[in-house]
Amino acid sequence: MSPKHNPSQLSIFPELSENLSTPSIATIPEFDNALGNLIKMSDLGAFIQINILGIEKVYSLNLYELKIPQDFLRNDSALAPLTVHLFPQQVRNELKKLTYEVKAFFNRGNSFKTSFGYFLFRSHFPQWKAFLKNQQKVINEYLLQSLSKGVFGQYFLDHFKQGYDYFHEMSDSIAPWIFRDKLLLKDIQEVRQNLAESHSTLSSLKVTELDYPFQVLVLKTAHIPMVLHQYQSQVHVHSVFKTIHLEYLAETEINTIEDVRKLTEKL
Repeated sequence: MSPKHNPSQLSIFPELSENLSTPSIATIPEFDNALGNLIKMSDLGAFIQINILGIEKVYSLNLYELKIPQDFLRNDSALAPLTVHLFPQQVRNELKKLTYEVKAFFNRGNSFKTSFGYFLFRSHFPQWKAFLKNQQKVINEYLLQSLSKGVFGQYFLDHFKQGYDYFHEMSDSIAPWIFRDKLLLKDIQEVRQNLAESHSTLSSLKVTELDYPFQVLVLKTAHIPMVLHQYQSQVHVHSVFKTIHLEYLAETEINTIEDVRKLTEKL
């Protein structure tokens, strides 16, 4: 990879540049001011972005994208893409409430909102750390209480069946496919494992296979856990600390939280 030089930028490591005349950012007075402001800002708090990962599980099914022979599909069928959620609306609403509760920690006494998250005052770092740990526990307890004892597995089967039934409804009698009367988790798991071991993809599946629709749905839902503990392991509340480019700190003065607030309003 060949290095690219932008004359409008200053180099942090000019000795590594092909152009020996490239000035170092550390040689200009603005650098000292920017670095000083960064240190003072760190004493006041930190920019935080909240990411809640793994809660929403969904797949889409578009028969047009599968390159199925037209004869295999009903002529009168409107092949609108189908989007299927793992959980019904009521469960999704409850999970959404839990994500809102995470953000409820932030208020005017401990932070202020920015365009990319929050600026959390340093005095509240310990409380935030404890709150974050507790909220992860609350989410896990809700999942365990609401989705254990076979409930999660049934939700998986239901959302798998929605796509499978849609495929059946849109297929023509001339299609060589055989549709299963009963869907079982163990059958889905077995086919999922076989397809993974053979490195199969949607494009590599044979459309004339008797079990083609089932295989398609197995691949479409392969990213979704089939058991609760695997789903729980994917649900995380992440607190990401963000930084700010030194160029924004070169021509300003940071001494108070209000100074930080005014700076973010300009970004």
